[in-house]
Amino acid sequence: MDNQPQDVSSWFENTMHNAIAKRASDVHIEPERDTLNIRFRIDGLLQQIEVLGNHLQDNIISMIKVMSNMNITERRLPQDGHFEFNYMNKVYNIRVSVLPSLYGETIVFRILNREDILIRLEGLGLLPDQLELVNKLISSSSGMVLTTGPTGSGKTNLLYSIIHALNKPNKNIITLEDPIEYQMTNIRQTQINESIGLSYVKAMRSVVRQDPDVVMLGEIRDVDTAQMAILATLTGILILTTFHTFDVPALITRFLEFGVTNSIIAQTIKGVISTRLVRKICDSCKEPYAIKELEKLDTYTRNLIEHHTTPINFQKGRGCDKCGNTGYLGRTGVFEVVYFDEEIKTCIIEYKLPSYISALIQRKKARSLRDAAMEKVFQGVTTIEEVSRVLGSRIG
Repeated sequence: MDNQPQDVSSWFENTMHNAIAKRASDVHIEPERDTLNIRFRIDGLLQQIEVLGNHLQDNIISMIKVMSNMNITERRLPQDGHFEFNYMNKVYNIRVSVLPSLYGETIVFRILNREDILIRLEGLGLLPDQLELVNKLISSSSGMVLTTGPTGSGKTNLLYSIIHALNKPNKNIITLEDPIEYQMTNIRQTQINESIGLSYVKAMRSVVRQDPDVVMLGEIRDVDTAQMAILATLTGILILTTFHTFDVPALITRFLEFGVTNSIIAQTIKGVISTRLVRKICDSCKEPYAIKELEKLDTYTRNLIEHHTTPINFQKGRGCDKCGNTGYLGRTGVFEVVYFDEEIKTCIIEYKLPSYISALIQRKKARSLRDAAMEKVFQGVTTIEEVSRVLGSRIG
């Protein structure tokens, strides 16, 4: 804890500059008994950056609350806010969360850069056959396209990239967001605010009267939102939204639990895009290598390697100054794209078991998340270790 800052304002400026320079997605300010820990999330992993004395805690928290338009006297309840930060002629939107904890309030803020998120679909990491399927899905004039994945898996980037691709003068596109993360030209964006009664359901009721072609619905959280979104698709609107589930059969089961009939599910859902993010090997220090002990890999991975028909380019990063000696720099998306064709729709209508639907999807040769991730390993983009970290090890 040497060289403790005296000026909290200057410390904050320097911390933000450091976070942006290191490409951090999140900054964590975490109070302990005697210290205040500062951690950055870089390429999906948290890294310890600095340890301050806890005598600075109150001043730092108060300053961030003021910047984020929060109640500085409220210390018992969670609060959310945001502010903008200028750095190197770019404006960053900073989303702030404050949560009471044992030794004081923990602050996490997410750093959002418009230029990072408005990526063309071609730049997200979709494999060529997957990109073709996504374009087929979003060319529908009505229906629902669902994105799934855990927090921080790239769902927001994917949705904004789709909206960016659809943003044409002949379309009326409306988004319902909580919060609005990026302002987009020629898009009508509405901020959901539960505290004043503006819920997703209430907003959706008004949106359908605004003559939209496409609606981006931030998230389907409950029965009412699901049913309202389904009704909107039946009026001829294309709905883009996120849904928290692990796979397609689980998604179908969840909609059935929401009271949506199997025939309506089959009629309205066009497809599901699952997404994850894996770290890319650092280009400055990557080097080829050969796997010497293939038998130590899980059966699934070993089979993929043994039956791969094109040359495999295994690469690893040895670590350098540019990547902080991690061997990785930046991230790319891996995806699973399932298009609901007539055969899948028939399975839904006939109430086929989830295991049957899973087997059908596999028979259709749809790339699973793991297949897509391993393809990036074969191309020398990422490593087997990184795929296992993100997707877990697979047995069999």
